Amino acid sequence: MCKVSPDRFQRLPFKPDGSGFDKIINVHAITFFITVLLFGASAQVEEYILQAGDLIAVNVVEHPEFSGRHKIRPDGRINYPVIGEVEVASLTCAQLVKIMQGKLAAYVNNPVVSVSIEAYYANKVFIIGDVYRSGEYEIYEPVDVIKALAMCGGLKNPKIREIKIIRADGSVTTLNMKDFWTTGAKGDKKKYTLYPGDTMYVPESYQIPWGFISTVLSVVNIALTVTIQVLTLSNK
Repeated sequence: MCKVSPDRFQRLPFKPDGSGFDKIINVHAITFFITVLLFGASAQVEEYILQAGDLIAVNVVEHPEFSGRHKIRPDGRINYPVIGEVEVASLTCAQLVKIMQGKLAAYVNNPVVSVSIEAYYANKVFIIGDVYRSGEYEIYEPVDVIKALAMCGGLKNPKIREIKIIRADGSVTTLNMKDFWTTGAKGDKKKYTLYPGDTMYVPESYQIPWGFISTVLSVVNIALTVTIQVLTLSNK
């Protein structure tokens, strides 16, 4: 909650026509609006979809009998005290909080619920393709593409045009690397973020083997030189 110091009221004095009060209201309205935007952007970036195998903790304030840790079963459910079976896979923590508040309303007056992830089932990401060290890497929080590239040693071809991210649910996101390097992924950070279970694929790009071509041309040049000398000697 925002606190307003007395000197702020002094800087915006009340006037008989009420204009001073309007200025205070406008200042707080703008502050509140900016806070909401920042909070919404942060929540969008950190969104994670719960999946089977994740270990979650559900906490109900002042009600330890409804609080505890639960491992999501392969069928995507948990067995919750009193309530019974609850479908949690494919939900975000925020969505699960709202569902649990609704289910607990019959047993707890105005339940205050929080949900946190204790452990990810698939706490690894997989990086394959045209990188220096392809393989699987353990992560303890979502990582962006820059960090993922640093973990695998970087791109073999820095001029690569695109990277594909295969999500744990099977969906595929294609990253235009030209846009990525120019904008720094400021437009949609979630798009450039890897979550547990995701795979980052860097397609191998064709590179002209200039070294091999140079060697072949050198051999051909030598062969032509020898042939010309032989022909010249035979004509004498």
